[in-house]
Amino acid sequence: MQSALLKHRYSRSNKLALSLAIPLLAILAAMSPASVLASADPLMQSVRADTGETASVTGTVYDSVTNSPLGNAQVQLVDLDNRTRAYTVSADSLGRFHVDAMRPGRYVVGFFHPSVDALGIEPPLRPAIIHKGSDNFVELVIPGPAQIMTAICGARPVADSTGGMAGVVRDANSGFPIAGVKVVVTWLEIVIDKRGLFSEQRRVPAQTGEDGGYRLCGLPGADTVLGSAEAPGRRSGVVGVPIPIGGIVRRDFTLGDSTSAIAVVPDPAASEEVRRETTVLHGSAMLSGLIHGPDGKPMSGAKIVVWGTGLQATSRADGRFTLGGLPAGTFSAEARMLGFEPKRVAVDLSAKTPVSVDITFNERVQELSRVVIMGKAPRNSPDIDGFLKRARTGMGHYITAADYPLKTALALSDALRMTPGVQVVPSGSFGHVILLRGRCVPMVYVDGVQATDGYKTLDDIIPPQQVAGIEVYAGLGEAPAQYQSNGCGVILVWTKR
Repeated sequence: MQSALLKHRYSRSNKLALSLAIPLLAILAAMSPASVLASADPLMQSVRADTGETASVTGTVYDSVTNSPLGNAQVQLVDLDNRTRAYTVSADSLGRFHVDAMRPGRYVVGFFHPSVDALGIEPPLRPAIIHKGSDNFVELVIPGPAQIMTAICGARPVADSTGGMAGVVRDANSGFPIAGVKVVVTWLEIVIDKRGLFSEQRRVPAQTGEDGGYRLCGLPGADTVLGSAEAPGRRSGVVGVPIPIGGIVRRDFTLGDSTSAIAVVPDPAASEEVRRETTVLHGSAMLSGLIHGPDGKPMSGAKIVVWGTGLQATSRADGRFTLGGLPAGTFSAEARMLGFEPKRVAVDLSAKTPVSVDITFNERVQELSRVVIMGKAPRNSPDIDGFLKRARTGMGHYITAADYPLKTALALSDALRMTPGVQVVPSGSFGHVILLRGRCVPMVYVDGVQATDGYKTLDDIIPPQQVAGIEVYAGLGEAPAQYQSNGCGVILVWTKR
């Protein structure tokens, strides 16, 4: 059986190869595939002791795309002067490897790993002179993101700020790659044209190949996109992926099957639009973890939400939390604490293996000093006087900044949970959907201006700390005449000025 390293490289000749232009590699490059396959001696073998002079090698395998060690990579050293001699070893979880009692000499060293194959590249081979003794060190590195980006997406103008994204989609329980999965990336883009200034959602899909790998180019650099994976009968959650300028980022996804990720529709009688927005996933996976404050000490009272599941937990006095009933697959876990910026991390959940995460709050919400502006209020200023007059009529429901629901809300939808006639339902992606009686979709206005899709984007539009008051009209004919209703109801939000 021929060297697995050489056979691997030739059998994947249709894939893009990145190699270092060094003289020793010319020996291997000059070999034809037939001459390699003609080798009869077994080269893929366990590390063994040799007679005579011996040497040992230690080294590391590093992933330049994720800026972290590449664990469990298969490392192989092939003797250039005697290709029937090769040594193969697996790196540990920290990317470290060690070969003991080998023959000194001239070697070519390489490694392979499924996640690297999915990028559509091959790690570079490198030469190494192995001297007798134990002071030999070899460092193996995946080419940098910029090199990979150029190799995958082609040469780009210097001013091009786009980036790329690649990865593998695997089964959450078996770890096997899945072919034919649709990976979708979306983001909001500000557009200025003759119609004015507005935002549009961009959507870029890709499909995984036989190795479960996918690649996407032309994504907005220095921005965070939302990515998800979906196959018939199974889907992941939505995770945020920061895209580097002119480079590539790797984001793997896992998918649960029909038994480990079960779709739950809170109300089958609801409209198709509401069912699509509120369908969540449940299962038998478990997530536990520890919440830290900026000082590193455990933090209690933090709310942990796994988006797309409708499930949440609160950290205990020791900072720990446990959340069960989760679906298998890749999802976003978010921790929220009053006074801190929310912290969101991607988690790969499995029905077979519990997952644990450590989350640290390190950014406090900045509190600005009070600013007093003297002048005449413009005509389009918030209708605070109207708010106070309507509050005395008894029609609708009113929440002010001094009321407990708004004072303690982490998201604006939290302030509406106890409001009569209002239902705050977990969304199938991020956040919550706000519905009124009969699970219908209300019209939402912020400072008198209609917010498109406000029923599902209100948490993203404005933080609760900036809200002066909220009016909720859940009944027909209750809303003020100047605010158009769609027959369901109206929610008016007034900001502080």
